[in-house]
Order: sequence, then structure tokens, then C-alpha cells
Amino acid sequence: MAKLFKNTSIKQRLTSLIMSISFISVVLTTLAISVVGVVHMKQNILNELNVSASIVGASNKAALNFDTYKKPGDSLGILSEYKSVIRACLYDYKTTTGEIINKGVASYPTDNEDEIKKCPTDLEPRQIIGEDRIQLLKPILDEGGVIGYIYFESTLEQIDSYIQKQITIAVTVAMFALGVSYLLAINLQKTISHPILNLADTARQVSKHKDYSIRATPLGNAEEEDKNELVILTNSFNDMLTEIGARNQQLKQQNVELEKARDKAESANRAKSQFLANISHELRTPLNAIIGFSSILMNQLFGALGDQKYLEYAKDINESGAHLLDIINDILDLSKAEAGKLSLEYVEVHVGKAINKCITILSERAAKNQITITTDIPKMLPPLMVDRLRFIQIVLNILSNAIKFTPQGGKVHIAISTTEAQPVNFIISVQDTGIGMSQEDINKAFQSFGQVDSGLNRKYEGTGLGLPLTKKLMELHQGTITIESHVGKGTLVTLTFPALPPEGVEYKVD
Repeated sequence: MAKLFKNTSIKQRLTSLIMSISFISVVLTTLAISVVGVVHMKQNILNELNVSASIVGASNKAALNFDTYKKPGDSLGILSEYKSVIRACLYDYKTTTGEIINKGVASYPTDNEDEIKKCPTDLEPRQIIGEDRIQLLKPILDEGGVIGYIYFESTLEQIDSYIQKQITIAVTVAMFALGVSYLLAINLQKTISHPILNLADTARQVSKHKDYSIRATPLGNAEEEDKNELVILTNSFNDMLTEIGARNQQLKQQNVELEKARDKAESANRAKSQFLANISHELRTPLNAIIGFSSILMNQLFGALGDQKYLEYAKDINESGAHLLDIINDILDLSKAEAGKLSLEYVEVHVGKAINKCITILSERAAKNQITITTDIPKMLPPLMVDRLRFIQIVLNILSNAIKFTPQGGKVHIAISTTEAQPVNFIISVQDTGIGMSQEDINKAFQSFGQVDSGLNRKYEGTGLGLPLTKKLMELHQGTITIESHVGKGTLVTLTFPALPPEGVEYKVD
């Protein structure tokens, strides 16, 4: 039934439902009446046969007692009044001398020896209502007991006639009921389905044209609003459209304002990135000169400086210039990455060798802070396709942070693994026993120039560019970086690199 009505309108469903219920009700009612009528008719026929048998038995008692049935046709002639009886047989049970003979002596409608032989020979009393006929065999009693038997066989033609009549009546009533139910459905459509279809059409128009000024046709009046659910539904629907329209206008206005704010923010971000790129480029030249000249002074290429303090100052100038140049390089890289101008050159990298190179670069700083660096690097690793320079920059940023935020005597552990499922990914994890961070601190650390400890008297120096730049570089590699940390319990940083570059990107194999 659900599949039948799946793609039909509510109007068709309502009409079909009402007509189906009416038709089924008429059919079931007629069927019930017919079944009861047939049962009663069969019982009435059986009762009539019993009465007829009693009458025939009474009229033939004398003939059976005195063996005077020499004209057997007269014995059952009375049955000509019963049109439904198609066969009758009269049996003599015993003679006047008391001898039991059990033989047929008369039949109906044809009374001769051949027809009498066709009568049933089993004289067990019975009343059988079959599919197409009724059989009755009962004894004929006298004061001395059983003196004979009478057998009747009747058709059910009148029942067949009754059933045909009931079918005719049922069809007539069903057609009449369908007509009435159709008229009822039409009337209900005006009061129920028409308003619903009106709402559906209104909703369709609103959805199609995105016009919230469209309204459903109002129903009834103010007095009916509290009594008629359809009136309530229609008015509530129109009120909802009014509310949606008002909110839609507010959202449009807010979207315009947000777009303006976004454009301003993007313009400011571009200006900031351009400014940082320009200023970084301008600062690089004098910084390189400072680093170069301070290196000359440190190495005393043009003669001795004299006092030892000059050498110490030259060394401080060189280290400060190098540190400042690193910061400027980070700023320039981050600006390029945010502006989408930082490109990667994919080459085949041996991950184990690259990690060991990073450890060598930072080993002096780790030894100074008495930090132990351990590794878990499998010997047989497939090659990794990444930008070699940026890969080392990423690992150095994570390792230097781990060393910087780990107290003296702590440990930093680096592990490398690959996934078994395709496509293969490299997973590099860096676990330290440092001071750790809260989730709020982790979110802040990923922001440009964001620092967990941003006070002027903070313990750990830095610009807050390491993690934001690392995240940008990981995204450029189609990789991910995740941080799990707990205050006072250390930090676990996980880097996930695809083993191969994005499809269509060229790469070099050493």
C-alpha cells in the first residue's frame, strides 16, 4: 500500500483511501451476510427434509407394517411438492413376521426396480450437508420399533440462486458506495487536501524563487482560528515565512558587512605580508654585512684587535646578527607561505640521514642543557619525496622547541615509522619530558607570533614563528602536525608526511 501511494498526491491518496475503505466495507459486510444466509438456508433445507421425512414416514407406516406397498409410486408421490428433492428412497426394514429384510421398496422421482437399486445400501442414519447437496437418512419408527427408512437427497440450487442474488446486490451497493465515497472525497478535498496542497505549492514556490514574501491563501476568519487546525497551520506557516524573510534580510545585511570586513582583513593581511617581505629583504643586506664584518673581526684577518674584549664583542655581534637573520628568514618564509608564494622542490630524501643531520646541528645545545636525545629509526625505510630544505627546517623547529622547553637532565626521543595501508605515510614523532602545555596553550602556539608565555619577563625567548611556520610547511607538503601535551608531563609532536608528492607534481630522484 505504501509503494502504491508513494508517488501520488495527497488528493489522490485521500480519494483512493476513502473509496477503498467504502468498497472493502461493503464487500466484507455482504460477504458476512451471505455466509450467515447460506448457513441458515442449509439448516432450513435440512429442517424441511426432516419434516418431509416425518410426513412421508407417517403416511407409509401402514404400508410398511402390512406389506401393502404394491404400488410404490404412490408411496413417495407427496414429494412432488418439494422441488429441491432430487432423489428419495423408501426402505422396508422387516416383514409382518418380524424378518429383517432391509430392502428398498420405492424411489422418487422415477419408481422402478432399476432406480431402486441406485438407492444407498448403507442404512446408517445421517444428515450430511455437502458442497452441492444435502443427504438425509432417518428411520421410520412405530410402536414396535424401526419399521423402515426414508432417504432424501436435495440440491442446493436455491442457495446458488441466493448467492447470485447477493453478488448482484453487493455489486450494486458497492458501485453506489464508490459513488458516494467519491463525492465525500471531493468534499473532503475542499476542506482538507486543498489547504494542504495550497501550503505545499506555496512552500514549493518559496523554495524555487527564494522569495519569502509569498504567502499561502488564508483560510476562515479570526473566529475559526482556535477551532480549525488547518486555519492554525496556514496562519502559522505564513507567520513563519514572515519571520524567515526578516531573518533572511538580516543575514544578507550581515553577509554584506562580513564580506566588507573580510575584504579589509585580506587587504590588511596582504599589506602585512608585503610589508614583512619588503622589510625582511631590506634587512637582509645590512645584516649579512654585519655578520660578515663581525666574522672578519673575530678571525682578525687584517691584524690583531688588541684587547680580548674586542673579540668577545665581535662574537656577540656575529651571533646576534645570525640570530636576527634567522628570525627575518622565518618571517619572510611565513609571509610567502601565507601569500601562497612559497613553492616546494620535491626530491628523494633519506629520512634517517636527514634526522641525524638535524640532531648533529642541535647536539651542542642539547649537551649544554644536559638533554639526552634518543632515536628509533628503522634501518630499511623507503625514500620520502619532500622538499629537502623545508623538511630539515620542519624537523629543526620541532627538535629545537623540544630541547628549549625541556629542563636540564631531560630526554627527547625521536621515532620514525610508516603506515602499512596504501598510500604510504611517514610518521615522525618527537616526545620530550619538558614543561608541557594545556590545550589552550597549544592553540595559541599555532598562531603567528603567538607565545604561551608572552610577558616581558618570560623565561623562554623566541618570536613565536616556529610552530606557525612549521604548520604552513606541513600543509604545503599535504601533511599534518598534531600535538598532545600535558602541563608538567611533556609534549608529543607527530608529523605525518605522504611518501609521494601530490599527483602531477614533478620531483627529482638522487
